[in-house]
Amino acid sequence: MPDVALSADPLAIPRSLAGYLDAAVPTAAAGESAAAVRARLAADRFAAVDPVFVLGPGRCLLGAVPLTVLLGAADEVAIESLARTDWPAVPATLSCEEAASLAIRTRTPALAVTDHAGAFLGALTPEALMAILRDEHLEDLHLMVGILGRSEAAKEALTAAPHRRALFRLPWLLVGLAGSGAATALMAEAEAILAANIAVAFFIPALVYLADAIGTQAEAVAVRGLSISGGGALRLLLGEVGTGALLGAALAVLAFLGVALVFADLRLAAAVALALAAAGTIATGIGFLLPWGFQRAGLDPAYGSGPLATVIQDVLSIAVYFALVRLIVL
Repeated sequence: MPDVALSADPLAIPRSLAGYLDAAVPTAAAGESAAAVRARLAADRFAAVDPVFVLGPGRCLLGAVPLTVLLGAADEVAIESLARTDWPAVPATLSCEEAASLAIRTRTPALAVTDHAGAFLGALTPEALMAILRDEHLEDLHLMVGILGRSEAAKEALTAAPHRRALFRLPWLLVGLAGSGAATALMAEAEAILAANIAVAFFIPALVYLADAIGTQAEAVAVRGLSISGGGALRLLLGEVGTGALLGAALAVLAFLGVALVFADLRLAAAVALALAAAGTIATGIGFLLPWGFQRAGLDPAYGSGPLATVIQDVLSIAVYFALVRLIVL
């Protein structure tokens, strides 16, 4: 397998299946016997021995024989009769993410790769598939922390002069500044609430932090899930929102007990608990939708989704909290 697939340099990782493809996998002609193929497996060295790919004229892929089936076959049995004709195969032009997703969905140990004419080129071995998943995960992490995709633009983002790097990031931070202003306005508007019960202010930092933490988890799951999952975005969104609701509910129960015990105020405890439950649901929804929306719009989610998600979650969490305090506490 090419060493570049396991490169530690995030900018040198291959962007096509050709960088992961391995031709050193066992193949057999349609007329060979099981005994002949087993003998060749013992004599030669391969990157992976499961399965054996059966080829016809012009290296056309006829199917593949799992190793367990080959080892249990009688010597004289023709290899072609053992082959699974529905073995998953992908064209060399398919994206790495789609290939890895197919392997996961079909539980295939090695994917066959063919050219435009259907000729067998090699396979994505288990090591190659793991390398793809690792590399895609690294890319996701780089996007999350503000690094562009692996390209010339990415190199420029890392090596450009400081003023150019600042220009890449500043617009979204200005959006965050505007959102901070909105949060400040909410606090100022709630001055009467805070004056009437100063304990209300004690829980704002915890509420904002937990909303940000839940949202950050949702962003990470979204970026990874959208690249390797075969499910639709709506199903993934509903799953994340449901997870956020459960997390919010668990935190809400603990917060209610803690606030009620320490402050002896059941109404304040209820407001804090309900605000946490709502924040968990809101944060996961926003944390999932923003990376997906940026990707669909052709924008780089690295710069926008994180700062924008944070400020939206903060403003909404504070607004919901004060609304609940007005409704329940005052």
